[in-house]
Amino acid sequence: MRSIVSGLSAVLLGVGADAGPAVVATWPQFRGAGGVGHHGAGLAVSWGEEENVRWKTAIHGKGWASPVIWGDQVWLATATEDGRELSVVAVDRATGAVIRDLKLFEVEAPQFCHRFNSYASPTPVIEQGRIYVTFGSPGIACVDTRTGRVLWERRDFECNHYRGAGASPIVYRDLLILPFDGSDRQYIVALDKATGRKVWLTER
Repeated sequence: MRSIVSGLSAVLLGVGADAGPAVVATWPQFRGAGGVGHHGAGLAVSWGEEENVRWKTAIHGKGWASPVIWGDQVWLATATEDGRELSVVAVDRATGAVIRDLKLFEVEAPQFCHRFNSYASPTPVIEQGRIYVTFGSPGIACVDTRTGRVLWERRDFECNHYRGAGASPIVYRDLLILPFDGSDRQYIVALDKATGRKVWLTER
């Protein structure tokens, strides 16, 4: 199971659930909408094992990726400690019940990852009906959030992450944009978010 630090991600999503309409309806990417880290008023400012906690859910594996929220679903990327299995999990926002647990990739020979990092550190991007999950070079996948079906995947963007992948993608119009900042090669790639087709790749 995840350590208590990453497990807090699942706990905190239950905080402030009764705070009313000010609570954000979506948290689509790293640092939220627009990447600014703001959502408005209404969250609790203190909590404990029982204080201001609606639910707790244990998530298998280890992952430093932030959770993302769309409607009544909360999604988190996670991985086994050895990096051989890479997954994404969805829980019900109201109850914490696991509604999807999808193993997206198996990795025969994982790259080195520093113990302070994880094999699931990039935060996914979610929008209506789709979530885009990346683990860096080991794989990128687009998943239908209604059915859990993988719509497309890519495993051909390579770099040596050196201490483990950590860069989170963004969606801009019809593009999914991902940085690859390895010790051997550094570039940014834009994919057609509907198909996974490469639109452009720019070396840094």
